[in-house]
Amino acid sequence: MSGVGAPGLHLVDPGAAGARAVAIIRDRLDAGAAPTDIVVLARVNSALLPVQVALTDAGIGHSAPLDPQALGRTGIRTALAYLRLGLDPDRMQRADLLDTLNRPARKVKSAVQPSLQRSTRWSMGQLEGVLDSLDGVQHERFAGYLGDLHHLTHEITAGADTARCLWVIRNRIGLGEAMDALDSSTTRPEGSSHGDDLDALQQLADDHPDPVTFRERLVERLRVPADPDGVVLSTVHRVKGLEWDHVLVVSANDGLFPHRLSEDLEEERRVFHVAVSRCRVSVDVVADRSRPSPFVAELTGAAATPHRRAPRESTTPSEVAPRAAAGGATVAEVGLAVTLPGGLGGRVTAIDGTVAVVTIDSPLGQVVTRVPFGRPVQVAGRATTLAPAPKVTRAGGGAIAPGGRTTGSGRLVDVGGEEGPVDQDLLVALKAWRTRTAQATNSPAFLIFHDRTLEAVAARKPGSVRELGAIPGVGPAKLERFADDLLELVDAHP
Repeated sequence: MSGVGAPGLHLVDPGAAGARAVAIIRDRLDAGAAPTDIVVLARVNSALLPVQVALTDAGIGHSAPLDPQALGRTGIRTALAYLRLGLDPDRMQRADLLDTLNRPARKVKSAVQPSLQRSTRWSMGQLEGVLDSLDGVQHERFAGYLGDLHHLTHEITAGADTARCLWVIRNRIGLGEAMDALDSSTTRPEGSSHGDDLDALQQLADDHPDPVTFRERLVERLRVPADPDGVVLSTVHRVKGLEWDHVLVVSANDGLFPHRLSEDLEEERRVFHVAVSRCRVSVDVVADRSRPSPFVAELTGAAATPHRRAPRESTTPSEVAPRAAAGGATVAEVGLAVTLPGGLGGRVTAIDGTVAVVTIDSPLGQVVTRVPFGRPVQVAGRATTLAPAPKVTRAGGGAIAPGGRTTGSGRLVDVGGEEGPVDQDLLVALKAWRTRTAQATNSPAFLIFHDRTLEAVAARKPGSVRELGAIPGVGPAKLERFADDLLELVDAHP
């Protein structure tokens, strides 16, 4: 990188990264660079999606790292399934219903799936007929699901654009929280997380307001084949030791640099350094102005000055003393000072469901990140995790505190730590389910789950995807495949 000028920093509005990348690349091409002299680097593969689509729209050849199979990843597939259901409530496909029914987990799939097998296409009226056949808690849960679909359809009828639809799916319906729970089971962000996928989809939505043609446009653009003489698109970890004349680092945002799932800040800083040092002539960095990476501020001050916003007056609340929660966790409260993995310090400024919103002061202003409950942090110099404030349980079973469950007598028990007595009835049901699943997939039963894992499930009785993912032996892949079934079985054995 010797002889290279100061990095060009570009703070852009949400959804504008692809257009800015195209403008920068056109400038390089107009100045005489060959397409193969240019590389676009991102922390994860899905962050390349908006740039790949933008380059295709602009008629600029590229290496096409993503194809339509990327739309089959769990988060993207589920979001697009919700969108199709909301767009056409009179002709809903069974596959879309099954994809969305338990994301977020509603613990009703086994009660509804036999009815759904009767047809591959459903209307809202027919689904309300299925609702009438249910009773008790199953009726309530399925009614909540249909209510979510009604709300999404109403938004679309009222003129919601694609970005608004995806916001409703992610935040009001709760797909984002469900994907955060799946992501919480891994700490190695070499590939795209489900949250990264949803971020990329949201960026694309900002550039394509028509929800009717949104998916078809994506499929069409991702079918464009790679151009061996085009611009190179790559993740950072694939280019170590390689160099290009011109480097463009995209999505240099908090949550990607450093990645939200990483626990090693110095390793994340090294990854960012690898990205910006792959150039011989020029390097440009594009970041969302609302959440730039803290590493952006560590680039040369001369480069950062023209793009730096005036520091905002701090709006962080007064610090509060930490309070202990069950299992050694710390109660997440507004004002709590926390240190994120690797040493980034901030303060909790809001609680959003099962996520603590943490604000970090940086030279570019305040950077906001989201820390799911259960992720490791430090509070007052002690390694811990964040947990919700406990609720008071009523005698005889009343309210259930978040993160725990009540026994029949109403006593709160911790389900996140050491196993207690194994519920033998539940264990029998879990092993029977494993046998059925092994036969259906033509797999040995021990490859589905080991006995020790099922015994831990029968002892801890997890009540959420996040709690299930904390059990040894339930890795990310198995959590994604089997969480719905296991949680329903646990729920059937209170």
